[in-house]
Amino acid sequence: MKANVVVALIGATALATTASAVDLANWTFESSVPTTAGPHAAELGLFGGASFASGFHVSSATVFSNPAGNGSVESFSSNNWGPGDYYQFTTSTVGFGTIEVLWDQNRSSTGPDTFDLEWSADGSTFFTLTNDYNVGAVTWSSGTPQPSSNFAAVGLPAAADGLATVWVRMTCQVIPAGTAGSNRIDNVVIRGTAIPTPGALALVGIGGLAAVRRRR
Repeated sequence: MKANVVVALIGATALATTASAVDLANWTFESSVPTTAGPHAAELGLFGGASFASGFHVSSATVFSNPAGNGSVESFSSNNWGPGDYYQFTTSTVGFGTIEVLWDQNRSSTGPDTFDLEWSADGSTFFTLTNDYNVGAVTWSSGTPQPSSNFAAVGLPAAADGLATVWVRMTCQVIPAGTAGSNRIDNVVIRGTAIPTPGALALVGIGGLAAVRRRR
């Protein structure tokens, strides 16, 4: 009996480890050009058409625009930043777990340099994933991308798995040096790994038991 259990567990582990991450939503802003606060649909990803980017600023003088991205023609940019202003991204995670977000971000010399990465399961209560991360004043162009602007994948907690909608925000924490100072974002990806269904796990277990019986 113990051998059967061990084989079944090994099979389930193998099933989980062979799964690879899938882009649920990917915003390049190349066709969903962000000249307003949004919402702007993701161009790529499994749930791309139902995934949206937007911006929020308290100042009514804010200008949302689309200057050069990080090695691409477009990005999502805005000025007149203040504490609490943010970029927001939403997508579904139904059927997926191990959710991660990765992105490119930069600022002008007078733009805000300190942000929090946050997430929410209801769009109302947000939790901090990365506190006070720094955004560098790096020049972007449509030619050569700047690796220093790439932010490594940050994992969301298990509570973000399998939801109809999750919210991710990059929220400003400082008053920038000048109101004209801008901050821009590009190549935002939310990805996850398929959650094995109970039926799939049961098949793995059955296969393991059958293998044990054949060895006998």
